[in-house]
Amino acid sequence: MTRALAAAVAAAAMVVSLAGCDDKDQAGTSPVGRERAGEDRAGEDQADESVVTGQRNGGATSDLPGGLTTRQKLMLDNLPESGAVMAAGEYLQRFTTCERYSIDPADTRYYPMDEEFDESWGVRFRGTCDDAGDSYIRVFWTGTDGMKTFQEAYRADIAERVKKSPSAGIDGGFAIGRDFAVIAPDPDTVRQLSSSFLLVLNCNPNFEPVGDTSTAPAQVDGCVLTDDFTD
Repeated sequence: MTRALAAAVAAAAMVVSLAGCDDKDQAGTSPVGRERAGEDRAGEDQADESVVTGQRNGGATSDLPGGLTTRQKLMLDNLPESGAVMAAGEYLQRFTTCERYSIDPADTRYYPMDEEFDESWGVRFRGTCDDAGDSYIRVFWTGTDGMKTFQEAYRADIAERVKKSPSAGIDGGFAIGRDFAVIAPDPDTVRQLSSSFLLVLNCNPNFEPVGDTSTAPAQVDGCVLTDDFTD
């Protein structure tokens, strides 16, 4: 009887040990949902670092100890880099209906005014394609060294517009990666972009994220990057 009791206790201890291992392993392997890659580590990482939400557009650095939060670092680390304007279009085709992608400057689907602002916005090449909503997706390729110029130009543009309307650009404007920006008028296309790891550039000083919206620092003060692709 003594041996039987000892065996039962040992078996129970093994079950507890295995259950503990399962809990620890599963904390880092939960399914990736709408919040995109990296959210699966929230259970373990958020015990040490809180996710920033409800933060106004205040600047390009976090005022939390240690700088970026885990969530912010994941958002920025996952920003896609295309390397070329043609590759940027091919990347978009993985997530959206982007048909007849063209980088021809003579393509009639470009907005005529775009070319006037290319240099001042840091844009080197442009691309365009048809989406499913009978509108055009426009791609602005800056290279990594031109993205800050692009963000500065957008911030200045929003500042002028806010003088006339405080809500100008309140939902953000461009979806951006490390070296390219995208604008898509169709709401369905915008929602499709939510799974692309691009982030929305928001430079409206009155913007306040709500709900589960997360923000990360942009490259310029007064702007933030958000994962809110709702219109």
